[in-house]
Amino acid sequence: MKNSVDANDIITDPDYQRNYVYDDKRASCLVESILIGIPIPVIYLAEEDESIYSVIDGQQRITSFVRYLKNEFPLVGLKKLQSLNGLYFKQLDKNLQRRLNHQSLSIVCIEKDSRDLKYEIFSRLNLGAVKLKDQEVRNCIYRGKFNDMLKDIANTNTYLPILFHDSNDRYSYEERILRFFALRPMVLKGTYKIMMNKCMESHADDDDNAIKNYKTKYNALIDLVKTVLGEDAFFASDQRKKFNGAVYDSIMIPFSLFPKRDIIKHADEIRSAIQKLKAENKDYQDWVFAGTNASKRIRSRVCAVMDILSNVISADSSSHESNKRLFAPHIKEELFYPGYICKYCGNQILSIDDCEVDHIIPYDAGGPTEIENAQLLHKWCNRSKGSKVQVDSDFEDDSSEDED
Repeated sequence: MKNSVDANDIITDPDYQRNYVYDDKRASCLVESILIGIPIPVIYLAEEDESIYSVIDGQQRITSFVRYLKNEFPLVGLKKLQSLNGLYFKQLDKNLQRRLNHQSLSIVCIEKDSRDLKYEIFSRLNLGAVKLKDQEVRNCIYRGKFNDMLKDIANTNTYLPILFHDSNDRYSYEERILRFFALRPMVLKGTYKIMMNKCMESHADDDDNAIKNYKTKYNALIDLVKTVLGEDAFFASDQRKKFNGAVYDSIMIPFSLFPKRDIIKHADEIRSAIQKLKAENKDYQDWVFAGTNASKRIRSRVCAVMDILSNVISADSSSHESNKRLFAPHIKEELFYPGYICKYCGNQILSIDDCEVDHIIPYDAGGPTEIENAQLLHKWCNRSKGSKVQVDSDFEDDSSEDED
């Protein structure tokens, strides 16, 4: 064990672990337990890279044991082996030294590709006096550039405390940032926890350019939301002056799927319409207060704000070219029928209010705005599909133009 730690084959202090907290008396008690044959709880390690392991559970035990073998403290406070009090390892009888040197600790190693198991083990091992929150566990398990980016945004974006109206307690900001990235594709499978875990896992090894783009996009989006909706953007109402995660979903996702320049151009109209939605729409109030993690309620509240942006922005008839792109309202009614399958995600469209008409052959590729070239997509699918072409530029290339 000592040789493995010295060779850095076992990382006893990964960034998610607590600092070493055992004092010499408690560390001495551990050594005494080993010498008198009391079983030591199993130590859990997780494989990282090239046969290097980090400690999931057992950091204090390993560190204490290795410290004593390295003569960093004398034994103190022993009750059973009182004659050993005051002795460093080098001062012990040779038989005791050999016993400690050859002591085998019970270890379970989790393979590198078993992150779900690693998450579950860490969760269950930390059911003590202070249970770890979900994002604290994710910080332990899904380490990498994406996790570092979440922490970087949480620590450096000066608008987050203003919009969230609280402090970043136990990775709460990181979880909200992750919530956006996990939910934005609107592929709702499993639970929120599973969806967010999968998001962390799938992006853990993304390259530097991708991470930079995520960070730029999120920071620009937060800036846009604050500019248009103000400090109470994520309040459910004027009476409830507290961050509401469901409202956050309903604002962030639609705002990310429309060109920034169009939202800024219609900022007053959008702000007024969203304030009215919060204050007067009983359905929206229900969607952000009760059963907020149900998929139907997630889609409904996102669509409610998406409808506002779509209606306000599409009502701008100053561009003849924009009008040529829009299908007549009756086309959606003619295409829709119960059980219609979204041509983008492959899932059923439950209501005509949940979908938009899309060009089969893209308009920019010469596709006509006629029913023969029309198909129905979920609103979020249609916006997500389009965002692959234009959203990056909306949040990066034109920012200086809008600010001027």
